[in-house]
Amino acid sequence: MKQFVTVLKFELNNYFKNKSFMLTTILLAVLMVGVIVVPTFIPGLLKEDTSGKKQDTQIQEEAEESESLGIFVDTGEVQDVDSLLSSMPYQWKTYEDENSIKEAVKANEIEGGFILHSASEVTYVVNNLAVEDRLSEEFSSALAAHEKRAYLMGKGLTAEEAAAADMVNINLEPEILGKNSVRNYAYTYALVFIIYFLILFYGQMIAVSVTTEKSNRAIEILVTSVNPNSLIFGKVLAGAIAGVLQMVLIVGSGFAAYGAFKDAWGGGLDFLFNIPGRVLAAYAVFGTLSYLLYAFIYGTLGALVSKTEDISKSSTPITIVYVASFLVAMLGLTNTDSLMVKVASYIPFTSGNAMFIRVSMGSVGAWEIILSGLILLLSCIVTGIFAAKLFRFGTLHYGNPLKFTKALKSVKEQQ
Repeated sequence: MKQFVTVLKFELNNYFKNKSFMLTTILLAVLMVGVIVVPTFIPGLLKEDTSGKKQDTQIQEEAEESESLGIFVDTGEVQDVDSLLSSMPYQWKTYEDENSIKEAVKANEIEGGFILHSASEVTYVVNNLAVEDRLSEEFSSALAAHEKRAYLMGKGLTAEEAAAADMVNINLEPEILGKNSVRNYAYTYALVFIIYFLILFYGQMIAVSVTTEKSNRAIEILVTSVNPNSLIFGKVLAGAIAGVLQMVLIVGSGFAAYGAFKDAWGGGLDFLFNIPGRVLAAYAVFGTLSYLLYAFIYGTLGALVSKTEDISKSSTPITIVYVASFLVAMLGLTNTDSLMVKVASYIPFTSGNAMFIRVSMGSVGAWEIILSGLILLLSCIVTGIFAAKLFRFGTLHYGNPLKFTKALKSVKEQQ
């Protein structure tokens, strides 16, 4: 235990004496505070400006009225075309045949054209079709409403009665018995992304630290005079503590700033900062254990290479595994009850993200959370033990990068 504490203190001291580490922490914390505080001092930025909304609406209406569209009616099914066109606030031009309207569109005389083949078949003529084309959607809705009114009037209803049939408003009020996934999406995504950054960034830092000591032969003295368990656990936990403290300071400064200026924001950032305690507790447990699991592996991989430039190649497989875990988490944000997410919440390499997302955005039983947490904790302990054995063997190996499977096989043979 004494050796472990000594290694832990030494590694932490290296982090906190690192100027780039401290400078990055301070700058990001100040930036986080600035993003929240500065907008509150800009007049009108966070206040609701009704006059501005009216002005924007007026500009939009004027823009719509200035757009020119064309129409060619090649059917007798659609009656009272003028009434149809009047329901859409554009400048309309009528054409006598298809070629005329296509030529007008091609010459940019009109924004687009509609050729009515029947009451339900329409050709939309346009030069370049946008991903979201509002003109075609508006015309389809207007034509459907027009034909509906015509049908109702044909059944004996007056024009007013037919128009009233389209004015039915449905008031739908959701009663949520579980979680509101829409409201929880933003902070869940942000928290998952923080763990993603911690694992990939600090995992590489731990690997680089081990490889650097190995390349300058300092690791030989350490591994022969210090218990490998104390060495690997000290390095990994130091990286974990440094990373967590850095994120707590950065994110915590954001929480503190928003707490002080919440009234100025009018609760506008509650979707990011109003996080339930149960969700934060699950995040702390599963995020920390997942981080430790990958950190042990990165530390071991750092011991299997002799040059820092070989780290990226050596760590690529485990990086791909975690990126896959992150992608599973992204898919789980849209459907927490999918079989893939449920299975992933019990696999150690993916449970850190998957189970947290289920807790944050879905309904999950307490026994499932406990079982997943125990599996992840046991996996961390087992990985740490194997990491210590591989660490001692790898640090004494020089030359070409040592494959993980070969190192594991050699350790088993020595036992």
